[in-house]
Parts: sequence; structure tokens; C-alpha cells
Amino acid sequence: MKICLTVNSSPWSAFKGGGQIAVHQLAKALAEAGQEVHVLYSSTPEEAFAPEVPYKIHWVRHYDFATLNLNIFSFARGLETLTDKHSFDIIHGNAEEAFFSDRISQKIGAKFFYTSHAPSLPRTNILQGMLTRPIRFLKSINPHLQRSAASRADKIVAFSQFSKEQIITALGPSSEGKVEIATPGVDPAWLETRRINPQPKDFIFWGRMEKEKGLPKLITAFRDVVNAHPSARLHLVGEGNFEEECKALVKTQKLDDSVYFHGWMELCQIKQIVSQCRFGVFPSRIESFGLAMAEAQAVGMPIIAARAGALPEFIEDKVNGILIPPNNAPALAQAMIAALDDPESMEPLGEKAKTLAQERFNWKKTAERTLELYRSSIATQ
Repeated sequence: MKICLTVNSSPWSAFKGGGQIAVHQLAKALAEAGQEVHVLYSSTPEEAFAPEVPYKIHWVRHYDFATLNLNIFSFARGLETLTDKHSFDIIHGNAEEAFFSDRISQKIGAKFFYTSHAPSLPRTNILQGMLTRPIRFLKSINPHLQRSAASRADKIVAFSQFSKEQIITALGPSSEGKVEIATPGVDPAWLETRRINPQPKDFIFWGRMEKEKGLPKLITAFRDVVNAHPSARLHLVGEGNFEEECKALVKTQKLDDSVYFHGWMELCQIKQIVSQCRFGVFPSRIESFGLAMAEAQAVGMPIIAARAGALPEFIEDKVNGILIPPNNAPALAQAMIAALDDPESMEPLGEKAKTLAQERFNWKKTAERTLELYRSSIATQ
């Protein structure tokens, strides 16, 4: 089978996130399963990457605009050039970069797949959005582009049942038959990471520094944690639009000596700091999957997370983690303090999480499931 995946940016760029890492890992697993895999990434003129991977990489120009992702045009040109040389069976988009991919797929007789990485999609199409709420539409053009790409796909891949339900709600009941679930894996290196003598009172969050990650509640809750355990520390790893607001809130809460901002880090650096922390904390307001949560489970780290989005699908309270109500700083603080009061009771949760993660978050299984969906779709032609 000949497969082309597309995704904004790349897993080697400063613009990367969970989506880019997921596409890279899926491409590797599909190639290792014997498929011919091509991936269309974008890069800025300043970026120059030459990674060694078991699949074929192609590059287009990356544009970094907050309102309208101009990558829709560079990816369209790049994909058209690529399809002039290669006859793909599957073209598989992952965000608004795939806005024109359905037309190109139809032109060459390929099936168009779309994976929804966003926690939610708009409920109105582009025209409705422009006419009914023009100001709001101008602030959410990219999500509308994602919705449009998803609505025109032959199949839509969701990472969780929660994500599937969100997609169906956005696109309408008629879309239910084409939305399928394929749970992603984690980088196998996480399963090999060992926690050796972690700092007894250190918590860690890693991921995008965005408001939906629940960071304001986490910082507010940590004020109570430090009051109860003055030596407690919180490590925040990642970058994002909410980083400066978080730093300001830390100053307001007088937590400068207890909260550490590490910024963007390479995977090996993240694994190193994770291995030195006792607990993971993920108070997201919404998650379509929760990659950092899965990585923490793969390490065997006890975690505290919000009962929000897809997280309860992968975390059973007091079995492989602790779940607290979303947007609830007092409940989060109470759970963190309880973990510090009795850390030994948390370790079995991490051990159970690691066992389950080895079964659930396996890229080989994800590739097998994805190929099953590809073949089924092609067979219906």
C-alpha cells in the first residue's frame, strides 16, 4: 500500500506538538509493517532537518500566522506535485493543512483520511460561521478549516470515544458511520525510562502551555500545596500562548521559589526530568487523548488528572491514577497534598499504569488498526 501523511510543521521543529510526534510515530510503524510511506511536513526557511527515518520525507514552506494558516496553500501545491510522481492509495491529513486534500485525493482515485487532533471542532461550516458570527469566525478560521477537511474525508480517525462523540456533535449524526477510533501509542523510549530515586515532593506537568490545560487552577492549587508542604516543587515543561500569564500568576501567588518553568525541551531532556519527579499532574479542562498522560503512565509515574475529555477513558480512579473534578483548584490541591502525605500509596497506581500502557499505547497496534481502516475503505470502492 502506498500512503501519504501530511501534517503542519514537523517533529523536529520548535513548532511541534503531540500531532507532529504522532504522525512521525505512525509513519514509522506503518513503514515497519511493510508499507511505502511518504510524509509531507512543513518547515521555515531557517529550519534545516535531515533526520534518518524509515519513510520518505517531503518538505513544503511553513507559514506561522495565528489567524489563517497559509500552509493550506503550500501543502496543496506540494501534494499536487507529489501526486504527479506517486499514485497513492491513501492520503491522510491531520489538521487544516489538509483543507484541499480531498480534491487532490479524488483526482488520483485515493481515499482521503483525516485524523482529528483538536479537542473539538466548530459546529458550523465556514459560510455559516462567516454569516452568523463574523467576529468570532475571524478568531477561529483554522478550526473551521479543520472542520471542513474532516467533513469531506472518506474516513475520520479519532483518538478516543470522547473525541469521536465531539466530532459527531460538530458534523452531525450523518457523520457517525465514517468516524473510527484508533488510539495512538507513545514513543517506545518512554517504556524504557526508569524512575530512580525521584525527588520526593516534586510534581511535573509537560505539554503545551495553553489555557485548556488547566494551568491557572494548577498554579492556584499549588499555593495550598506549598502551605502544607513548604519543600514541594512544581516543574512546568513546554511552551505556548499562556506561558506569560502563568508566570505572572506564579508571581502573584508568591511561588517563584517553588515553581520552575523549563520551557521547550528535547525528548531526552523531558524524560530525564520526568524520571527525577515523583508525581505527574494533568488538570486539563479538555483532552481528545492526552499524550503526556500516556507518556507518564508508560514511565510508571503516579498521576493526578482531571476527569475531563478523554482522560477518564484511560485513567481509572485509584487504580492507575487519581481523578479529580475539572476546574476545581481546591480538589486538585487536596489530591496533591494527599499524595505528599502518603506517597507510598501512590506507587502501586504508577505500576498498574505502566502495565496497562504497554498494552494500550503501542504504535504497532495503532498501525495495525490504521491499516485495517485503510483496507476496509479501499475495499468499498
